[in-house]
Amino acid sequence: MELTDILTICAIIIGPIAAVQIQKLLERIRDKRNRKILVFKTLMASRGSALSHAHVEALNRIDLEFSDNKKFEKVIQAWKEYFDNLS
Repeated sequence: MELTDILTICAIIIGPIAAVQIQKLLERIRDKRNRKILVFKTLMASRGSALSHAHVEALNRIDLEFSDNKKFEKVIQAWKEYFDNLS
């Protein structure tokens, strides 16, 4: 067997596995973004009724959805200030 044959066999085996793993990674990233957008949309849609179930649930999800990244530190800080005002 020559080197090109070995590389071809490796590409045939590794290619589909890598493609599936990349697709899963992209789906996780997309799902994370969609959950953040859903929290935002729910808060904006229910901002007129602060005691509605959907509004309270979206507020409770802020810690879960936005705490994983330093980029969203302002969101967490604003949520804590808002929560302190509610209490």
